[in-house]
Amino acid sequence: MKALCRLLFVAAMVLLTASCGSKLRSIAFTSESVTIAVGDTYQMSLMATPEDAEFESSWSSSNPEVASIDDKGLVVAKTIGTCTVTVNADGKTASCNIFVVEAEPIPGADVNVTDYGAIGSYFSVSDSKQVQFSRGNLQYQASSGTWRFADTQWGCRGLDNQYISPSTDRWIDLFGWASSGYSSGTVSIQPYSTDTDDSHYIVGDNIANSIVGQYAYGDWGRANHIQNYESRSGYWRVPTGAEWQYLVGENPVRANRWGLATINGVFRGVVIIPDQWTPPMDTCFTPRAHRGYNTNKYSYRQWMIMQESGAVFLPACGVRNGQEVNSVNVDGFYWTSTADVNAAKVLSIGNESASADVSRYRHLGLSVRLVLDRF
Repeated sequence: MKALCRLLFVAAMVLLTASCGSKLRSIAFTSESVTIAVGDTYQMSLMATPEDAEFESSWSSSNPEVASIDDKGLVVAKTIGTCTVTVNADGKTASCNIFVVEAEPIPGADVNVTDYGAIGSYFSVSDSKQVQFSRGNLQYQASSGTWRFADTQWGCRGLDNQYISPSTDRWIDLFGWASSGYSSGTVSIQPYSTDTDDSHYIVGDNIANSIVGQYAYGDWGRANHIQNYESRSGYWRVPTGAEWQYLVGENPVRANRWGLATINGVFRGVVIIPDQWTPPMDTCFTPRAHRGYNTNKYSYRQWMIMQESGAVFLPACGVRNGQEVNSVNVDGFYWTSTADVNAAKVLSIGNESASADVSRYRHLGLSVRLVLDRF
């Protein structure tokens, strides 16, 4: 993948070893702004006056969740949004606006995806049931009322979720519980809801109801047609709390079949291995979370090999509270269909573990990954 903006590198990028050792009078970036695609890196360049000035520099980002920068000025674009990177050199400062935009499709990213939008492998969610995962997280565009799957498993809208509204043309992927948009005349159960009252996110007028059986109209997959996959409309669903826990739990079928991971040095989350799995020759998998998100590190090419083998990746897409979005690429929470008093059960992903034995308030905007029961 290539950055969307191309700037000439300047030979005097950092100038730590200038020959004459002149005193620095000013410093500036070679451009006032840079546009980078999510998942890309970009090396910042500086111009110093005089050119032979010798100085030390330090770098910072106003929002490392959007784009981070290291001590050599290398920017890593993490999620859609805007931030400012600043350099300080001997008391002189300069700033550059960073615009992180949606990445272009990566050739081969749809490997092992069926014609109905599922990863072509099977996962036990109980002693007697298997499912397939959708190709990516669920996304929604309010202006057109369209649902779709992310076109990559690591796809995450990030701070785009802060623009949530009934008319936005931006795609969102963090939703309040049971906000499938089913018709009941209550705005709070629409996918664009920002209502913070948990009691408004219920089905059948009873907070004890889970979104299963007669109340499955609250399930995003049961209620909606997913763009490009009409043949499976109504068959998709959200796993129950018990099913998520079975997937990452200690039962003999699934033990040690999940591990934290990072793709392309940017996208953090959890890898889940299918029931029947042959490790590919060119990559490896380490279960659990021994080194946090660095337990498994994959390039794009390596992840495509893993996906071809049947592995599933759930990105850590953060959490939305009202219109405030936090913890993008740090923590991940995936809704289940299981109610829990004024909350609901979730799959929780962090730098130390993955567990479905936790709950979160219903009004929070969390991720949705749908599954299909094996026919």
